[in-house]
Amino acid sequence: MKKVWQMLFAALMVALPLAMSGCGGTQTAADTKKVVHVGGTVAVTSTMDPAKEWMGWYAVRYGVGETLFRLDDDMKPQPWLAEKAENVEPTVWRITLRSNVTFSNGEKMTADKVIASLQRTAEMNPRAAWLKDAAYTAEGNVLTIRTKEANATLINDLCDPYAVIVDVAGTKDFENAPICTGPFVMASFEADKKAVMEKNAKYWDGAVKIDGVEYTKIADFNTLAMALQSGEIDVALDLSPETAESIGASDKFTVIKTPQTRTYQLYMNLEKLTDPAVRQAIMYGTDKKTIGDSYLKGAMTASGSAFLAATPYGDPALKLRSYDPEKAKQILAAAGYADTDGDGIVEKNGKKLTVQMGVYKRLFNENITTEMQAQLKKVGIDVEIVAHEKSNYLKPGDFELSLYSVITMPTGDPYAFLRDSLSAKGVANFGRYNNPVVNEALAALPNTFDSAARTALVNRIQQQVIDDAAMDFIGFNNMQVGIAKNVTGFLSTPSDYYHVSKDLDKK
Repeated sequence: MKKVWQMLFAALMVALPLAMSGCGGTQTAADTKKVVHVGGTVAVTSTMDPAKEWMGWYAVRYGVGETLFRLDDDMKPQPWLAEKAENVEPTVWRITLRSNVTFSNGEKMTADKVIASLQRTAEMNPRAAWLKDAAYTAEGNVLTIRTKEANATLINDLCDPYAVIVDVAGTKDFENAPICTGPFVMASFEADKKAVMEKNAKYWDGAVKIDGVEYTKIADFNTLAMALQSGEIDVALDLSPETAESIGASDKFTVIKTPQTRTYQLYMNLEKLTDPAVRQAIMYGTDKKTIGDSYLKGAMTASGSAFLAATPYGDPALKLRSYDPEKAKQILAAAGYADTDGDGIVEKNGKKLTVQMGVYKRLFNENITTEMQAQLKKVGIDVEIVAHEKSNYLKPGDFELSLYSVITMPTGDPYAFLRDSLSAKGVANFGRYNNPVVNEALAALPNTFDSAARTALVNRIQQQVIDDAAMDFIGFNNMQVGIAKNVTGFLSTPSDYYHVSKDLDKK
């Protein structure tokens, strides 16, 4: 009888926790997992395939993908999946890979697999065209890349997230779950809504501290801030100036403010906005400092250059078209514009000067556009704002004037940005700009290995664009990230690529 009671007691002890967990009496295994929840206005994109467009950024941010080299906080390339690189000849680079790297499926990263990944990217991404023209050789863990032409920035280019190394043969679903080398792997993905990652138990670079990371898209700034304050999320990206101010005042959160190489680039469509006087007046009529310091409360640093002043390419000697509303009015008057009906907007040949300005939802694009509309009205220009959900209107040229949020030194060097946005056939030359002086300087940059000579070429290009009133830059975004104080190790960097690493933790 005693034995029977012992058996019943033992059974009761097993059943009791299960019953209690079913009615909320104890935590389930899922509840005890350490998961960091991240929210942001563009925290999730449409696909996880890093070879497509700019999607590699998300694979890197999520801690899923890694590249051969990465940028440090000074925007200089450092080894990551590679150990070192040697420039054997102007067209030949020898890259030694780390010997201990494995993909999340347990497969060893070899030079052959790296080549397969880079070649796939070359076929799919116009920005990686140089990879398509290259020849590759694999010898053990040494990868040799022979480019068609001299490439002074090859190591910088391999920092671009499009160059995330994927196990091409081992990946069954590139859209939702690419097999990469990072500390986390994709658990589930809902396009433009949510990305869920779990710890990579086979991570090559040591123990991963937390069990998972979840990114959720929260398009509204106020909703984003409330989600952080309520504990729904642990990290809030892209805080607005107002919400950053209120969250920073709480002792529950830390607000990190990171100056970025991401600028608010002002495209002028030269096929539609053909009068240089109007373009010059727009440049002189925009008070960038007021926008950054007062209107955005320090969330933007005003600039007329494409590159931060702290870099060698933010040349203070550039002759900028700085804010001067009276000069803007004079230029318009000299070009035959006059306000004949006294409504504050100038006309020419009986037609009011109205400029259509496109804007899409990204960071403070909409805020800046609204303030520019008010400022330019004071110099006689009527700005008609045309709102778009995404930036896809830029490529077909459905705008006269438009803001674009873009990293200008995506790989620690300005060449890729300048080539894409200013060369005659640049993939991001939305303004339809074509100047032989600029094209000649752009052609010389890949062959120029000397840093002083590169700086001179870059600033020659910038000055020509300013002189042509072909493009302007309003300022650089100061990324403001709110983080709960029980979270450590979340990264906020000038390049905006790196968020999650093995050291991310939550108490």
